This record gives sequence, C-alpha cells and structure tokens, in this order.
Amino acid sequence: MPKIIITESTIPIALHELVQWSGKLTWERFAERLAERLGEKKISRHTLLTYPVIVEAFNSKKSALRDAVINPVIKDADLSIEFAKKQILILEETVENLQNQNNNLREQFVRWQHNLYSMKDIDMEKIGVKLDTPLPGISRR
Repeated sequence: MPKIIITESTIPIALHELVQWSGKLTWERFAERLAERLGEKKISRHTLLTYPVIVEAFNSKKSALRDAVINPVIKDADLSIEFAKKQILILEETVENLQNQNNNLREQFVRWQHNLYSMKDIDMEKIGVKLDTPLPGISRR
C-alpha cells in the first residue's frame, strides 16, 4: 500500500509553499521543494495533481507570477517597504485562494441540495434533523 504524503495536515503546508513561491514555478520544482519541506524523499507530480485545492492554488500562483513578469513592480530602496509589499501580496493570494475554496464549497452544497430535492423518496425534514445532529464525543482514555 503506498504511503499517503498529502493529508489534511499537509495541505496547508503545500498551499503556504505556493503562496511564498518566487521564481520559475513548475510541478517538478514544487514537488521537490514540498518533499524537502515535509521530510520526504520524493513527491510525484501526479500525486499533487489529485488534489484540486493544490492544483487550483498552483494555477493561480503560476498566473500571478506570469502577470508579475509582464508588470514588474518598481523596487524601492527601503527594505521595510519591500517586506510589507511582499507580505501584502502573500496575504492577497491567500485570501484569493480561500475565496475560491469557499465558492467551490458553496457550489457543491447547492448542487447537493438540488440533487436531494430532485429525489422522489427523500424526506427533507428527516435529512435536516439527521444532518444537524452533533458529532459524538471522543473518549481519549
């Protein structure tokens, strides 16, 4: 059974690596850097392509880098201003990625809701009660 490298806890690390990326971005380079960051020998490009969140963030960053080459930022002598500009760009990319994820989840919810309403033998009141049931507690002892 293959080792699972990308999990719920490593996806934020992968997204953070993409947000902070500078220079030429390719799947191979990204996979190498992510493998190094996660302490793995190698992560294949195909593994990364199976996670839509990573693919979307990768494509967004690639297009942002392409736009940055077309419209280069004027360099200021003051390093604190440069640092602030870089932080603002990172935060703007993070916000954009989170907004895209949120929109995708909303679309998925609407799709599920529509599909449930279109099913004949489904009682929406029972489903509503079942879906609103709180999660069971976890005994850690």
